[in-house]
Amino acid sequence: MQKVIGTSFAHRVTAEDDDLHEVRSDVPLWSESALITCHDAPTGISVYGHLVLLENEVWESIFSVYLPNGEILTDRSYSRHDPANRRTGQMVIRPVIPLEEWQLGFDGMARRVLMSDLARGPLSGGPVTRLEVDLRCVGTSPTWGRGMRTEEATMSADDKNPAVSGSGLHLEQSLKVTGTIRFDSHTVELDAVGHRDHSCGPRARSNQWRVSWVNGSFPSGRTFHGLNVWVVGRPSYARGYVWDGTTMEDMTAFDGPALCGPIGEPRDFAASFTAPTTGDHFLSGELLGSMPTTGYMPQGATIGAEPTGHVAVDGPARWVWDDEVGYGWVQRTWIRGGWDEVREADRARILASRKQ
Repeated sequence: MQKVIGTSFAHRVTAEDDDLHEVRSDVPLWSESALITCHDAPTGISVYGHLVLLENEVWESIFSVYLPNGEILTDRSYSRHDPANRRTGQMVIRPVIPLEEWQLGFDGMARRVLMSDLARGPLSGGPVTRLEVDLRCVGTSPTWGRGMRTEEATMSADDKNPAVSGSGLHLEQSLKVTGTIRFDSHTVELDAVGHRDHSCGPRARSNQWRVSWVNGSFPSGRTFHGLNVWVVGRPSYARGYVWDGTTMEDMTAFDGPALCGPIGEPRDFAASFTAPTTGDHFLSGELLGSMPTTGYMPQGATIGAEPTGHVAVDGPARWVWDDEVGYGWVQRTWIRGGWDEVREADRARILASRKQ
């Protein structure tokens, strides 16, 4: 259990953990990634920014602005790794004050397409739109997670599994996101709720076959984050936190929504978790927008859903928790067009999720 001390958060990790890290070429499957998402309910606009290191040498970014009319402004870019300037040519995502504040920005050109077009196939070339984004992302909860674990004697089974961050660090934090988005002739001021994930170490999708990564923030100050990872041949992974504005607790159980289609089906779903002090909690959710991507081994992705492979759908969500309405994010993945025996075994869960 973690409490606030004075006006500062008592974080689970150190500032060094949350800074950007030196590349470890001596560690197989080494990578680093940072993800920030946010949703602004009054405007209906959402933002997604993801940065990941590929083959120890190149940064890949995927940046998207979700519009309430079903369009999405999106870009995938690359740049050579520079220890002093970890960004791609158009997107920046970096710690300003580790554990407390991060920056998310974009300055360049983006494709403007329908979200439903991306469900039909990967993003194609075409006309682009000028896009400028400058966002300040400030923690509204302690930074949750744990740092590197390299001593064999101290590792758990999860530490030895690169599909769930392995021995690397894996950090999560609820956010308040403010700033400006400019596109076409529009300038939009955002005052959004958000979330971030910062991971580093040996990483690979490996035999991971389904993921549910969700979060939410509520007017009362409550926030939550939950993660399920199902990996063939290993125990399932269920972790997360619940923050009530004063106290942070680890979830002792988490059950997130399933995915069964490239547009984000089912778009109405449920999630549940158990906290040591407050017991069982049940939430209903609604997907407000969607961006499918197709992931590659061991890292990296393309925008849009390929006919087969590791498909993820990311989007903002509206949550109801004990009659309180909040907003957050849902990322779900599944293996499209393969592993029939796994999908058949999971069918009951998918049908149950559809009925919520």
